Amino acid sequence: MSDARVRLLRAREALSRAEDSVGLRGRVAVEAPRVSGVLAPVLLGPQDRGRLIRILIDACPPEGWIGLCGVRHIGWEWAERQGMDLERVLVLSPGEGTNVGQLCALLLDACDVVCLDVAELTRSECRTLAARARSLGRTLVTLRAWPGLSRATSVAGERRAVV
Repeated sequence: MSDARVRLLRAREALSRAEDSVGLRGRVAVEAPRVSGVLAPVLLGPQDRGRLIRILIDACPPEGWIGLCGVRHIGWEWAERQGMDLERVLVLSPGEGTNVGQLCALLLDACDVVCLDVAELTRSECRTLAARARSLGRTLVTLRAWPGLSRATSVAGERRAVV
């Protein structure tokens, strides 16, 4: 990592700590639901891109990777300003005839947090991906409900601003 990049990351961390200390900006805490005491690996993400980006950033561990498949209209510049490290984001846009289930499985292998907005997945593929996410310790955020598998996220401590 270059010296300029290291300085930039340190400056962002200092700014973030300063904002938090004066109450200017609070980090959105994602409370992932639990099913029978076990963390649910499949979360139903919000359609609002701002909240979605915050959930992805907050769910991703430091130096972790975020994978997106079929998710459109992200707002990359804004996402980077919110703290998303774009050098650690993988984006897949599946075309016609693509085995979407296999692409999603590969993203789960490579990324700590995976966000999906694909309609082509069968119920069996959804169950397989949920089991894979659980076994790998990954977080899977889907923008389409997976009946019986996805759990709605609850956001604790919405952003606050002091004017």
